[in-house]
Amino acid sequence: MGAASLVSAAVGYAVLLISARTLSPEENAGFLTFWSFVFFVFGVLGGIVIESTRAARSSLESGPHPSGARIGPVAVGLGAAAALILLATSVLWGEPLFGSSALYLVPIVCIAALLYSGHASTVGSLGGSGRWSEYSAVTVAESFLRLAGVGAAVLVGASIGGLAAATALGAAAWLLFLLLSKRTRSSFTVRADVPNRDFVRNILHACLAATASSALLVGFPVMLKFTTTDSVYLASAPLLMALSLTRAPLMIPLMAYQSVAITHFMARKSEGAKAYLPLFLVVLGVAAAGAVAAGLIGPWLMVFLLGPDYHVDGLVLAALTLDSGFLALLTLTGSLAVASNQHRAYSLGWVAAAAVSLAMLFLPVGMELKTILSLAAGPLCGVVVHTWFVQSSLRNRSGLTS
Repeated sequence: MGAASLVSAAVGYAVLLISARTLSPEENAGFLTFWSFVFFVFGVLGGIVIESTRAARSSLESGPHPSGARIGPVAVGLGAAAALILLATSVLWGEPLFGSSALYLVPIVCIAALLYSGHASTVGSLGGSGRWSEYSAVTVAESFLRLAGVGAAVLVGASIGGLAAATALGAAAWLLFLLLSKRTRSSFTVRADVPNRDFVRNILHACLAATASSALLVGFPVMLKFTTTDSVYLASAPLLMALSLTRAPLMIPLMAYQSVAITHFMARKSEGAKAYLPLFLVVLGVAAAGAVAAGLIGPWLMVFLLGPDYHVDGLVLAALTLDSGFLALLTLTGSLAVASNQHRAYSLGWVAAAAVSLAMLFLPVGMELKTILSLAAGPLCGVVVHTWFVQSSLRNRSGLTS
């Protein structure tokens, strides 16, 4: 699991570095917008991972429900519905986001959504079933397939469209495992602990929360684009790269470990917030150390890796790194809420965080300052909401049993 998460982080870095070195800063701002949006869609569908993990784990502990939903097929059906919704609504968001490139980038986003729903249900059911070796293998394969596609696109001289198609290609890796691995197939088709209607409803709750979480985790550049003038945004490639590079070391491994966190918290549901306190201290310590390192060597490292057009002040990099720690804390409290079967609390915490962050982007201050404040205030608000609901539920259960 540790190796898989490190590979995912490294590949994410590699793709961003390749795009920065291959494209002009203006073109790269366009690619980063696509990257942000497609991973926003992946993040929304990441709700499938959350509920698939919980449902598969519950089935493992108590036995599958005779009329329970087949996790993988139902999830892929929802992914197909999501792809159709994206296509139908693309007249509203396609051109504003991608400009003249919308003609080919919109279909890539839709295909990627369908493919990722299968990936999400596969890794979720594998994690819930305790098949961590297969889980790690699918995670690594997705990253390597994406990197290989991007490398091939660069070799043939492709620009934004080729890099975008290669980015989406990684989401197809689960199909290979479905064909070649019996254990993966059995996890993919395992029955949930609830029937179709309840399983779909739980996924939709998880996807609602994931929509808000993705807005903060990977869709933040899209939020910036809609709250910033075009001239300012097109000059923001250094800040956008700084956002991606400062959060990847902490957030990519944590997202890969989310299934582990849910199973960990499910075994400690009676502890409430005490279950995450040790993890909180570790995350805050890592974020603080990362902030110091980013402040000291970050400006030099960005120029060294990306070129002189990508200079960002050390204090900005340190603050963004610390903000990534707050996002990690919110991810942990969200996992605890799901493990406690508090799906509405999970949704509400992430929605509150996204709403507060979006509101902060309308502050009449510079782009760097409002970005820093937005990514601090929103996640901390969400942490409070998650914790309050989980503790309230724990107190109510204690009152009923006393």
